[in-house]
Amino acid sequence: MKKVTCIICDTEVYIDERTLEAKRLRNDPIHTFMCDECKSRLDTPKQRRQKTTFNHR
Repeated sequence: MKKVTCIICDTEVYIDERTLEAKRLRNDPIHTFMCDECKSRLDTPKQRRQKTTFNHR
């Protein structure tokens, strides 16, 4: 098990060292880790009020 820290909420999570995500974190320092909760918050788009205005001339 490898202990990683989420870059947004600073929670520490243990992940299996044999997973692809752990290998990416180990081999490439640019990749960062986000916990599942933060990923779900960022992946769901905010629903915006769609306001359409047309200017016909």
